[in-house]
Amino acid sequence: MSNAYKRFPKTLVSTVANTVLTVPAATTAIVKSIWIANANVASTNITVTFSPDGAGTHYLVPLEAVATTKYVDLLAGWNAGPLVLEELDALVVTSSQNSVYVTVSALLVDRS
Repeated sequence: MSNAYKRFPKTLVSTVANTVLTVPAATTAIVKSIWIANANVASTNITVTFSPDGAGTHYLVPLEAVATTKYVDLLAGWNAGPLVLEELDALVVTSSQNSVYVTVSALLVDRS
């Protein structure tokens, strides 16, 4: 496998931990952005975690409010990325509302 820049879109289900990206074996993911778009009629609260090797929970963004019909890149500004994930790590996003969309952009680096 060669290195590839990929986009991982997901429509979030309210209050469910939604796995957006699981890093393949022998690969490192360098996450450049985590875009959240709130198309709901109410504000939503977003939590972003990752599970090293698919187990446990580590908080990256414990709680971020996204206003109605707004969008935000969670890796921009003071908490600027990139975020490095290793093989089998899972990036998980939880929203307090439906009609919320996440798009993760990451460079997948082949380590084999």
